[in-house]
Amino acid sequence: MKQLIKIVGLGVMTVLLALSGYSAEAGDSPDKTYTLSLATWGTSTHPQVKIFAHNFMRDVENDSHGRIKFKFFPDNQMVKEEFVSTAVPAGTVDIALTTTEGWAGRVPDMSVTASPLWTLTMEETRGQLIPGKPLFDFFSKKLQSQGAIALAFFDIGPPIFSTDFPLSTPNEIVGKRIRSVSKGTAETIRALGASPVVMSVGDVYSALKLGTIDGAIGGLQGAYGLKHYEVARNVLATGGVLGTFIHGYVMNKRTFDSLSKDLQDILLKDALKVRNETEDDLISTYPGYLVKMQQASVKVTRLEKGGDLWNQWSNKLDELKKNEEKSYSPELVKLLSK
Repeated sequence: MKQLIKIVGLGVMTVLLALSGYSAEAGDSPDKTYTLSLATWGTSTHPQVKIFAHNFMRDVENDSHGRIKFKFFPDNQMVKEEFVSTAVPAGTVDIALTTTEGWAGRVPDMSVTASPLWTLTMEETRGQLIPGKPLFDFFSKKLQSQGAIALAFFDIGPPIFSTDFPLSTPNEIVGKRIRSVSKGTAETIRALGASPVVMSVGDVYSALKLGTIDGAIGGLQGAYGLKHYEVARNVLATGGVLGTFIHGYVMNKRTFDSLSKDLQDILLKDALKVRNETEDDLISTYPGYLVKMQQASVKVTRLEKGGDLWNQWSNKLDELKKNEEKSYSPELVKLLSK
């Protein structure tokens, strides 16, 4: 009899839950709150932090009516740039700033953005690297297979070389020790006849000052924010001949999946909104950072697409481009050729 009562009781409970609209897949109680950790690296004055991180956290907290809150860890406090691809899938941090090429060890295709095969301008990237577009969806699927959700991608602009030696032609970089940020940029540096040295962005200033390296490849805004102009008096703006830097934010997939659908939608909606704000700022301010470098008494050389210097660098990388077309997946190469 007791067993019968227990079975009947469970059946009644199931019916009541069904009538209330409860589903195990619908997430937790609407009153439940979550505190997500969000980590960044590099300078906090960079738009990817100053605009995206702060506006994203503010908007999500507002739109979720406080159901999602954040604990913010800027300036390498929790995760360094090179460890994001392991820290996020492992759940060490819920959300983190990342680079696409930083995932190359797990997903080789992710490094294509920092290769000469990537020819999209910042303006083209703004429209193409968003949810629902083939390139975004391609990268998103790759990241999900690694336990991460792509919240947003943005183009911070073509890389620059900050060097302690004059640099305008590819011959002048031969034999130099150049900091790279990933496997992809290391291969490009090696193809140019230089020696790549992988190190965290936070170590570049001291390495340039001490002469441990002769130069560094990196983002323009970050190099300015970290005052590389104090220890490297020459800058080469590559104009996209080497590819570009795609940064973004990724989230632990298990944490994302544990949220109710409405909270997931808020995260994705606000990420896209703030991503567009960040990209617009990056596009409009990029040229101004080159001017700021010049005002800091740095010699700035610009490569203009189709110009003589640009063609010299492009021709130097012809062999690399041929090899990379074979190394990346046919699906990705086809997407880039459209």
